[in-house]
Amino acid sequence: MIVQTINANTQMLQKAWAALPLTKIRERAFEAAFFSVALIAMAGWVYFITLLLVRLILWFLS
Repeated sequence: MIVQTINANTQMLQKAWAALPLTKIRERAFEAAFFSVALIAMAGWVYFITLLLVRLILWFLS
């Protein structure tokens, strides 16, 4: 009975260690996707603010 429990625990640990690289890849992919979306959003805001400033400067100069 004890041997079966030890074998079951060993199998569970081996499965967990096998799944670990996939988990790391999935976490890094999620972080990269979040960073990409944040970067695109920031670029959009920079474009929007720059556009407003250019229009404001042109309005003052005209």
